Amino acid sequence: MSHASKTTLQHPSETRDRKSSALAYLDAVAKQQFDRLEALLAPDLLFKGPALTRTTAADYIGALKRLGVIHVRSDVRRVFADGDEACVIYDFVTDTAAGAVPTIEWLHFEGDRIKAIDLFYDRQPWQTVAAVMADRSARQQVA
Repeated sequence: MSHASKTTLQHPSETRDRKSSALAYLDAVAKQQFDRLEALLAPDLLFKGPALTRTTAADYIGALKRLGVIHVRSDVRRVFADGDEACVIYDFVTDTAAGAVPTIEWLHFEGDRIKAIDLFYDRQPWQTVAAVMADRSARQQVA
């Protein structure tokens, strides 16, 4: 999904608010605080990534819950904000052989909530991550 970028004059506190909201979102994901996360997302969230598209916050949160088995933390490198958008560059740290996967999320806000997320990462390390997730999921079903 392409989001047209609008350059607007923005009060510095609005930029801080978008940055704070973006960091609160990543923190909720990392700590698996899904109720808190739900409050930050628009119910009709549009999420697009290299391997997955979701059209509701509930579906996206479901996908994040599955990632919880391998996600250790998110190490933020940089946050940018402009208008109703924020961009977060971070390492998605896993407990797999892939280790830290460099990741970028482009967040689009509507009001106080995240309305759309565009996710970017190198798919090659994720093959390792996906294999470990599948293995752990299979083990949980057997147990």
